[in-house]
Amino acid sequence: MTHGSMLDTIKHILKPKIFMLWIVLFTLIVWTYSYYSLTAFEVIFSEPRPLFLDHGNSGYLINTSGCRIPEMYLNGPEIEKCFKPNLELNCKTKWNYNLPLITSDLTSLILNMSAWATLNISDGDPSFECYYIPIERSSFGDDQDPKSYSDDDVKLGEKVYFVHNTTVSKEMVEVVCTLNSNVIYKYYHIFIQPTSSVRNRKYGEVSILLLGLDAVSRMNFHRQMPKTSAFLSEIGTVEMTGYNKVEDNTFPNVIPTLTGMSIEELKINCWPENNNFFDKCNFVWDDYKDANFSTAFAEDSTSIGMFNYLKSGFLKQPTDHYLRPIMTHAENVIGHESIGNTIACLGPKLGMTVLLDYAFKMSLSLTNHLYMNVFWTTSLTHDYIEYPKFGDDDLRNFFDAFNKSGELNKTIVILMSDHGIRWGCFRDTYQGSLEDKLPLLNFIIPQWFQNMYPSAMENLNKNTIRLTTPYDLHQTLLDFIDIKQLDDNAIARRTKINNYKRGTSLFLEIPENKSCETAGIPKNYCACHEERQELVVDDVNVVEAAKAFMQYVNFKLSTYNTLCTFLTLHEIHKASVEMRKDNNSVKDYEIQVTTVPGFAKFEATLRHYNGNFKMVGSVSRLNLYGNQSICMNDAKMKLLCYCIHEN
Repeated sequence: MTHGSMLDTIKHILKPKIFMLWIVLFTLIVWTYSYYSLTAFEVIFSEPRPLFLDHGNSGYLINTSGCRIPEMYLNGPEIEKCFKPNLELNCKTKWNYNLPLITSDLTSLILNMSAWATLNISDGDPSFECYYIPIERSSFGDDQDPKSYSDDDVKLGEKVYFVHNTTVSKEMVEVVCTLNSNVIYKYYHIFIQPTSSVRNRKYGEVSILLLGLDAVSRMNFHRQMPKTSAFLSEIGTVEMTGYNKVEDNTFPNVIPTLTGMSIEELKINCWPENNNFFDKCNFVWDDYKDANFSTAFAEDSTSIGMFNYLKSGFLKQPTDHYLRPIMTHAENVIGHESIGNTIACLGPKLGMTVLLDYAFKMSLSLTNHLYMNVFWTTSLTHDYIEYPKFGDDDLRNFFDAFNKSGELNKTIVILMSDHGIRWGCFRDTYQGSLEDKLPLLNFIIPQWFQNMYPSAMENLNKNTIRLTTPYDLHQTLLDFIDIKQLDDNAIARRTKINNYKRGTSLFLEIPENKSCETAGIPKNYCACHEERQELVVDDVNVVEAAKAFMQYVNFKLSTYNTLCTFLTLHEIHKASVEMRKDNNSVKDYEIQVTTVPGFAKFEATLRHYNGNFKMVGSVSRLNLYGNQSICMNDAKMKLLCYCIHEN
């Protein structure tokens, strides 16, 4: 184009009527994009957001022959209508100090003299006293009846008074300070010493920190924790966009990660009854312990702990360092600010932050040793989709401190979740149902490790856009025990002989044709969608599917008819149908219904074949059931049961 013709074109565009048409067209483009994706402001002014693009896969996050997962959006009216923007949470409201009277390092309790000055306390003041109380797990004796033992039992030791800084030999302690006999400080500290069998870390070896955020989808992590997301992007992370849950809630999604087994397989192999202890089961931390790694397990919200809610937990502590006693005691004594089923705060801090503090302190205590630590936080994120934002600053600060201390160069951090939010307004949307199925899974890996194992890293990066599951994560965790199997020759050898069972290490290339069926994902929890069509709720097939669902539910409840009432269909809320690619005569109907009594909201998938409807996978409960099922201890039946006598 010549200079003159270019000027003519510009003059033509700038004619008033044509210019106004350009403005209208531009406005429509921005409005349309912002409606379905980001806000208009973000479209014009934001940096590109590659995490949310479809990787060139024509509207799909995952687009393989075995699985197609639709692209999802960070913001937009359909998403934002379900979020409450004015929520507040302040852990300090019930605590009258801004500076802690006592801090601690790796070995000692330290008096904070700045806080003393604030309270007009002088050294030697007889009205001011501090002491600590050891906290221990009540031990189970070999001659003890298991029925008389509880994993919740906590044993408190004698008070140990101190005047100045003091070295502590116990692992877990409660620290109390009084002024004129009034408690003005109460908090909990840990002091970790490696066990004698733990081996020193050598060059080329890595420790593992598995850090879990309960009920956080990959998308909601970026939506609610943008500061942490941005920081991880800066230091480098590998994000698995096709990581799909395999069951409904925490326990059956974490068990495959920790054992490689489904719940049904766990019951066959080592856990025959719900009320049995888990001591006979082999967890991945046992494999690490056999390799002389230090091991640890800690979680907050201990009343709904993954091994303890409607279950018995452990007779003997499962790991070298087991922080359940201190977390249980702290929640009972200084826990406050309930969020649904959880307690958000421990004293002036978020429960999540207390757990992160312990994780960081433990890594410093074991910095010269190999460790495999599992920390799982539920307190902030379990029940409501907006609350993760209150932990964004603290989680970002944790990673910053972990990085600056040098621990991030010695450790592979796996930041993960079990599922997305499972109930509420957002879960009722199509994207909400997808996010429930697609939890967060990020790997933060030292650069030297990436350079040392290029073939393994190449496969891991390929697998970011493949369908993956907790079974794959379990196999990946086993790879870190002996990292020689990650060198190029070993990867080539393993690739050649790998028969790609249900679980495949993410350092091997996941098959392009992997589907939910071959991955062990029940249909109801599968995020892979083929041709999908929304249906009106009075469609004859939808009505028949709902009837079949009610027959299924009441058949399940019939076993417990002395405890639970039978349910009646109240309303069909929405429905869709999906054609199966491998068989056009098979159609899968997904329905959302409400039943009475109790107005429970359920989601289920029913397969239509040869004129019949059959349940596929499990039932999802989309609203909280509170005390409606208080009479039921079976986890799956608790979703369905409306107790006869308690309501």
